[in-house]
Amino acid sequence: MLLAIAVVTGVCTAPAGAAASFPRIDASGMQLVAGDTFATYGGRIAALEQKPSLAPVGVSEVLAASNRTGRNLCHPTYLTASLNPQGFCWQDGEDDDENVWIPQGVTGSGDAQPGGGARRVVAATWHNGNDSAIRVSFLDLATNKYRHVLLVEPTSIGNFAAIAGHGHGMYWSGNTLVVATGGSVLRTFDLRHIWRTDTSTGEVGLGADGKYHALWHAFALPQTGAYWYAGGGCANTTGVKPCFASLGLDHTGSFVAAEHTERGGGRIVRWPVDLATGLPPVNAAGVVPAVEAFNSPVWGMQGAVSYGGKFVITGVCPEYADNIGDGIDYPSCLHRGTAGVSTTVWTKAPKNTENLSYWPATNELWLLSEQLRERVTVHIPWS
Repeated sequence: MLLAIAVVTGVCTAPAGAAASFPRIDASGMQLVAGDTFATYGGRIAALEQKPSLAPVGVSEVLAASNRTGRNLCHPTYLTASLNPQGFCWQDGEDDDENVWIPQGVTGSGDAQPGGGARRVVAATWHNGNDSAIRVSFLDLATNKYRHVLLVEPTSIGNFAAIAGHGHGMYWSGNTLVVATGGSVLRTFDLRHIWRTDTSTGEVGLGADGKYHALWHAFALPQTGAYWYAGGGCANTTGVKPCFASLGLDHTGSFVAAEHTERGGGRIVRWPVDLATGLPPVNAAGVVPAVEAFNSPVWGMQGAVSYGGKFVITGVCPEYADNIGDGIDYPSCLHRGTAGVSTTVWTKAPKNTENLSYWPATNELWLLSEQLRERVTVHIPWS
């Protein structure tokens, strides 16, 4: 019989499908800081928006200028057929067939407006091949039309630069987008402040022609603030600075962040969210303390999302655990369970499934895969 994965010893100890321990661990000492980033970036954004070419627009204007069209599901999802997976493939060509840009995080209007809204929009992060830039795509589910927007950092009152990193994951709450751009940094963005940019060159910021550019993108989204661990850095599986490999909004007032590890032992940490602002709230001591943390039994953990104490986690299927490192891409699995108790395998999922997002108004669990020439963004019922 194929074997499931044990958390502590990293060996196979239980039959596939058996419950795996999902224990609560000590979250004390896990704290984020924000410094003066919101004041600094706020001043720079205000100055830049005095320039007529950088007058702020919103997501509606981005969607009105959509220049790409997604396709009906065109690749296998491996999800259990009875779950009736629905979703889309990205436009044929670079977005599906090349690794110039690689998708990572997923969220959408069902996170931003948990009570439901008239317009259903999916948002996804992508990093470029050398991690020197990150973009976010906004896709209208009514038409499958979408546009890419480059993430930028205001570097002065007159200029901005591309944000480097992996774009590990993100959540969207109200007008706020929070993106894990690197393992130890969360960057925030206000979707009421998107800038139109000139597409004629690959420059970022003020170009030699006196125009503002965003790596051939027609829109740029400026950073408004940041959170990080005091002293910087992060470490997988150990210490009080868990790395951010994914973000998932929990609509009970928090978000969860998961670490990526090849084998078990990655941590899932719950952080608070101020639902009025969409931001992690800084307390009187100037820090954001974690709410709770868990030790995940899922090997190759890529993403996690929770709601009402229940979790769904994506990672390696137990039957493929012995194949890690053989260079072959196997389907991922979705694992579900109860916080502090256990998880079990739920269903196979698309190859290299990354992040997850739960939309409570429609009971949709969204997931995104990065697999080259098999990239899908789909949803199934939460349970």
